[in-house]
Amino acid sequence: MKFYYENNLGDKGCFTEDNLVKAIYTAWNIEADLYVCEGDNFQIIFSPHDDNEFNSELLEPYGYKMIDGEKYRDILEIKTDKVIRYDWDEVKQLI
Repeated sequence: MKFYYENNLGDKGCFTEDNLVKAIYTAWNIEADLYVCEGDNFQIIFSPHDDNEFNSELLEPYGYKMIDGEKYRDILEIKTDKVIRYDWDEVKQLI
């Protein structure tokens, strides 16, 4: 999948990633909004500054939702009720 990211510091660009949750963590790492790129259409799928409810609405079509974790927010796979996490070292470094 192709993604576009943009944060408040002016960092922006595109990257590809096969795993949607890993792409979210990649953007989250630099506090960037994340969009799925489908041709010329960009659709937001994650916003680190918005609440769980907003992000869950964005992620629901992809089978995920955002919940409060022990320390931080977590991404939950709806079908399995499993929390999906990535170590920050595992994600792409965009800047």
